[in-house]
Amino acid sequence: MEEVKPQTEKDKVLADLERMLEGLSENSKQPILELIRKRKVELGLLSSDLPNAGYKLRKRRTQPKPAHGTDKINREAGKDSLRKIALGVGRVSETRETKPQDIDVKDEPLKKDKKTLEEADSYKY
Repeated sequence: MEEVKPQTEKDKVLADLERMLEGLSENSKQPILELIRKRKVELGLLSSDLPNAGYKLRKRRTQPKPAHGTDKINREAGKDSLRKIALGVGRVSETRETKPQDIDVKDEPLKKDKKTLEEADSYKY
């Protein structure tokens, strides 16, 4: 026969608590009755009347695993994009040359500079 040692130890604790009840008065029995109830809940012999403490944990959504063939396709697509990037590295795009006719060049100074020159000229006279 197989003997389950942990079960007998737990039963021993319950037996000790019940033995303590015999010699106690009615007023002092209540805490020990609560201990017995807790112990029975721990053993699974009695269901707890208390609500579950804490939050209920949500089950995580399981992501579907991709098919075996798509993994290779994704790798090839990644390699192609890396090749395109590598081809573009080191190249400098040519800027369009601007024709001097398109730029409006005046020999006059800017407005700010013009004002300072006028003020300086007014002090001379």
